[in-house]
Amino acid sequence: MPSFTKTQMLDEFRTIALYEADHILMLRGAEIAATVIGFALDDEGEYLDRPASLVDLQLFPITSAFERGYDFAFRPSFINSLGLHEVQDLLTFMQATPKAGGIKSGAGTHLFMTPDGFCQTVADAAFARWKLEYEPGSGNFTARELALLAEMTEGAVRNAMSDKQEKSENKLHAIPGTKNPVLVEHAEAARWLRGRRGFVPTPDRPRDDRFLAEHLANIRSVTALGDLLRIRLLATFRSLQIAAEKLRWSIATLDGWLIGTQTFDADQAEALARALDLDVALFLGKALEATFRRDHAQGAA
Repeated sequence: MPSFTKTQMLDEFRTIALYEADHILMLRGAEIAATVIGFALDDEGEYLDRPASLVDLQLFPITSAFERGYDFAFRPSFINSLGLHEVQDLLTFMQATPKAGGIKSGAGTHLFMTPDGFCQTVADAAFARWKLEYEPGSGNFTARELALLAEMTEGAVRNAMSDKQEKSENKLHAIPGTKNPVLVEHAEAARWLRGRRGFVPTPDRPRDDRFLAEHLANIRSVTALGDLLRIRLLATFRSLQIAAEKLRWSIATLDGWLIGTQTFDADQAEALARALDLDVALFLGKALEATFRRDHAQGAA
């Protein structure tokens, strides 16, 4: 995991929004800036001086891409996916963020403007993860990208490139002749990353997915259980109709599990767990708990 949390990344995004608002204030004036950021200045000051907590992240659609990008890059899982268009959106957004701020001084700077910024790190790491998973034939890697995936410093990656022991497992072989930046081929990057302690590989199957297991263990409601089932059923079978056919269930029975109206049935719960390659005991326990909580709440009401 990176040295910063998703919450810290989102707080930095709020700061980016404040700098963007000052830019728009200069470009189009106070009314348009207030519409974009969600609140008006009460004096002739600057948005970058306002608390980041005032920024409502729900106003900005790309917020969700940053949230998913964080999980995709650092918590690889069958439930954490990101499309190429979203990866490109993150990279483009960061390239277009202000490089300075402040209407009066014009000299305000912030960590987000550097490669060490949280949002920039997420964008770059998500791109690196996407290349690792989906571009085996053409995805080459920079030292920075490998450092982000391996939870190492760029200096440590360059040291691995300069290792004189050609047959050492720690040696990282760069593409001959590449520089500014030096690049590493996909196969070599994948081999080298597998030996790094800080690298978190994408699991080969759902049963081995610790983030999926963690998510399942935290489920307490039939709604959350249904949401997870829908995601995994569609990913596994491509459609709910095919899923019902594979399970030999009616669509109505499957819908019951998805919308949370099912009557708990241990055989059905086990069939779902096995079809989705989930830990059977864990899934049965959470399905029973969620159903009991729903029934208890309905009875109390």
